[in-house]
Amino acid sequence: MEVLLFLWISLAALLTAGANKANHDDEGIVINMLNASRLRMFVDELPNMPKVQGYDIKNGVPISKKLKIGMFQKKWKFHRDLPPTTVFAYGTSKRTATVPGPTIEAIHRVKTYVTWQNHLPKKHILPWDPTIPTAIPVSKKGIPTVVHLHGGIDEPESDGNSNSWFTVGFKERGPTWTQKTYRYHNFQQPGNLWYHDHAMGLTRVNLLAGLLGSYIIRHPDLEGPLGLPSGDEFDRTVVIFDRSFRTDGSIYMNSTGNNPSIHPQWQPEYFGDTIIVNGKAWPRLTVRRRKYRFRILNASNARFFRIFLSNGMRFIHVASDSAYNERPVVLKKLLLAPSEIADVVVDFSTSASDEVILVNDAPYHSQPMIQLTKSTEKS
Repeated sequence: MEVLLFLWISLAALLTAGANKANHDDEGIVINMLNASRLRMFVDELPNMPKVQGYDIKNGVPISKKLKIGMFQKKWKFHRDLPPTTVFAYGTSKRTATVPGPTIEAIHRVKTYVTWQNHLPKKHILPWDPTIPTAIPVSKKGIPTVVHLHGGIDEPESDGNSNSWFTVGFKERGPTWTQKTYRYHNFQQPGNLWYHDHAMGLTRVNLLAGLLGSYIIRHPDLEGPLGLPSGDEFDRTVVIFDRSFRTDGSIYMNSTGNNPSIHPQWQPEYFGDTIIVNGKAWPRLTVRRRKYRFRILNASNARFFRIFLSNGMRFIHVASDSAYNERPVVLKKLLLAPSEIADVVVDFSTSASDEVILVNDAPYHSQPMIQLTKSTEKS
């Protein structure tokens, strides 16, 4: 018998489930906001993000590999009933680019070389505030980007300093830019990292547009004896973040700042009303009655998640971020801050039900139109 696992990250829903909301921007232009409660939950399958091997095999031995990963503008479907959304996405090509980006898998002490390539358009899809320190090309054309491997232990030249940004074809470069290809040594302990844009003043909007992805360092000799679930079906990355949308499917970010007379667009935090898991809003996953490993990353800008399983099952917490625990810890709830990763095992053979919902009950910074709700609606 199979357990149908519905991944539902409960959200702060709008007060009413009625019509979509029409707001106005600072120039009086009507913005048709999507009422997230109108999107039906659990209609999309949870994607398993594509994997890119950061190593080759020669004579049965892992060796270094050179990768080329680009940043592209493309359309992405976050939900069955939401129009395609314009996003920025990482991938080895525009066709294969995804949100979140592909999971890069590296081997302990085997170097991975990545040439990050900027293929983005001249104009950003989200508002950004030029009155704060920001990477702005002299030509005023192109979107600066640079990639930071979050949790990586590498030399400064490969760290993705916020002033090491570059535009399309490396035509313009930031003051600390040094090289096109980054070298990741992967000599740290096995574990979970993630990569994301890090350009000065544009990090938030570039991430909101989609520039983020998972990175795993594996150590087969060390991890094999642990007996943890393995393989693409049973060892899965789960990337969670929040977004708000307009009715046309575009990502919404308020273009009016908290202090518009000083900084016309800057806001300290971003909270979206739609929870995205591996690029889909409130997806579902069919699992077998056995153990699964979930590497859960909170890639939100400001939102915390406190997650639990609706049928009372427990998480077996085996690792945090890029390091294993000294011993497993059994938890009923997981608290995840932005950029935090929890590596857990869930044993679905212990489930007394055929359906289970992954729920979030964390409070967050209040918004005038939003209240925190926890629902048990099923599709």
